[in-house]
Amino acid sequence: MTTVIAEPVVVSHDVTADQVRVLVGDCSPETLRRRFFLPAALEAGEVFRRYRRFLLIGPPSGASVLATVGSRPVGLLNLVAVGDRLVEVGLLVADPWQRRGIATHLLASELARPRWAGWTVRATVQADNQAARRLLFDPLRGRPRRSTAGGAELTVEVVVPEARR
Repeated sequence: MTTVIAEPVVVSHDVTADQVRVLVGDCSPETLRRRFFLPAALEAGEVFRRYRRFLLIGPPSGASVLATVGSRPVGLLNLVAVGDRLVEVGLLVADPWQRRGIATHLLASELARPRWAGWTVRATVQADNQAARRLLFDPLRGRPRRSTAGGAELTVEVVVPEARR
């Protein structure tokens, strides 16, 4: 169940390493293990060190979008260009803010930008991650072009609709 966010959430492309380090630190080892498909939990600092380049991706290779409440980072969306008009999506939401609409807000606000119209967004998630499944199969985001399940993973591709007039 998703709880409505009472506090204002600010979405920004001005993402700093310090903000992302705080966000990663606010995630449990299990959240980080599942997000990065790790075989075992790692300390937050090690996760940040390993994935820093991806977590801070920017144009022209993609986008990093941070959600904050007050001055606290609560969620991060990464879109990484991996092919012609194809991006891989990654979402990370701090444990206290999960199931409160942060990931939905990040994804919806970023994919509404004209830059992504017509692009294919690919996400690979844990097959048992029901929240991610609901997020990816939301018809407002576009119709899934392809969905494949392979063991413990589910990969979904969605073409971002052209802007509505």
